[in-house]
Order: sequence, then C-alpha cells, then structure tokens
Amino acid sequence: MGNAAPSIETPVPQASSEPSPVTKLPPRAPSKTISIPSLSDLKNQLNKKEETTTGEVTEEAVSNRNKAFTLTNLDKVWNAFKAKREEEGNQLELLILKEPYELEGNTVTIKISNGASESSFERFRGDLLMTLRDGLENDNLILKSEVVDIAREKMLYTDKEKFEHLKKKYPALKDLQERLGLDPEF
Repeated sequence: MGNAAPSIETPVPQASSEPSPVTKLPPRAPSKTISIPSLSDLKNQLNKKEETTTGEVTEEAVSNRNKAFTLTNLDKVWNAFKAKREEEGNQLELLILKEPYELEGNTVTIKISNGASESSFERFRGDLLMTLRDGLENDNLILKSEVVDIAREKMLYTDKEKFEHLKKKYPALKDLQERLGLDPEF
C-alpha cells in the first residue's frame, strides 16, 4: 500500500462516422516546364522545311540584288560614306577611309598601312559594307582589309649621310665637291 501516484487521464479523440472538413490548399501557379523535342522530331521539321522550299521561290532569292557597278559608282558611295563620318568627327575612321582601295570583281580590298588601324576598321566595317551594298544595289559585294608594309627610307642623321644622299639624287654635286675640294665633315 504505499503511496500511489494519482493517475491523470487525458481524453483520447474518438473517430467519428462524419468526415472531417478538408482544408483546401491555395491553387498553384501553372508549371513553367518546357518540352525538349527529340532528335527525330527536329529532323522531321527540317525535312518539312526543305520540301516546302525546293518547289517555291522564296522572297530572299528575289531580294538578292546583283546590279553591276563600276569603280566610279563605288567611289561615289565611298565618298558619301566618308563625308558622313567626317560630319560625325570620327578622325580615326577618316584616316582609314582615305587609304587606297582596289576593286576586283565584287571584292573591295582596302589597304591599311598599319595593324593597329585594322581593329578600328573592323568596328565600322559592317556599316561601310551595308552602305556600299545599298548604294550599289549589290548584295554580293565583299569588303576586306589588307595590311601593307610601307617602304620607309633610312633616316639621315649626319651631315655626311645627308650629303651622300644628295650626291645620289643630284650627280652634279659630286663634280662640285671634287672641283672645289669640299669636305662634308667640316
């Protein structure tokens, strides 16, 4: 008989025959997944496009301009582009546009005097090409650059070097030097 601890009973919920109310979750946003087509689906789509273009003339083929042009026509469009860049004040571009260029077939080759200017040319090359194609109405025009080395003469520093250069240029100086006994070092 000792001391018995009092027991505390907790009520246990009993299952009822009535269904409990279900709490509804807020509606979810639609899923943003995309389906990736299989390789065979892509091949089928490509074949369908080829079938439709083989029997028809597309607008791209019609809009391909191929008007013949001359060097004079090219000069006019080139100078108009150069004048536009001059108004904008692009001095580096003007230096490049003043370089000589050649026309061979549908290819325009600009001769650039140093490699550093070539990267500057590439920045506005697209604008120039589009202007030339639109002005000459020829979409087959190709624009490329070529870096050329400029032959540089040896710099003349001493009086003797300068006098020897002048003697080659003017042979009469040699006769004067001998007659008068001139010494360029003195």
